Amino acid sequence: MKEVKRYSDHYKRRVVNEIISGKESIEYYRRKYKIGGSMTISRWIDKFASTEYLTMANKKHESDELGSLRAELALLRRELEDERLRREAYQLMVKIAEEEFNIPIEKKSGVKRPKK
Repeated sequence: MKEVKRYSDHYKRRVVNEIISGKESIEYYRRKYKIGGSMTISRWIDKFASTEYLTMANKKHESDELGSLRAELALLRRELEDERLRREAYQLMVKIAEEEFNIPIEKKSGVKRPKK
């Protein structure tokens, strides 16, 4: 029969704390510490992980997500400003061309449709 290993609460807490503060998977730590059973560490986490640690892990994840969202927002604002400048340049170009060549370039609103 297979021998059942018993681990102290101190050892379990140490492993759980390392998992929570680390970046590796549970499977990595299971192999690192040669802990049998696929659910053993998950049960330890349920038992020993304080809500404080889980909250810290969630805050770190939210902080990372917030940073990437801020970077995306800055990029979108730059792109929006570029498009505003492009629109202004286009409008100025059309205005100068209309004055220089004395021809209407922009489509006028209310243009009549040809009769059928």
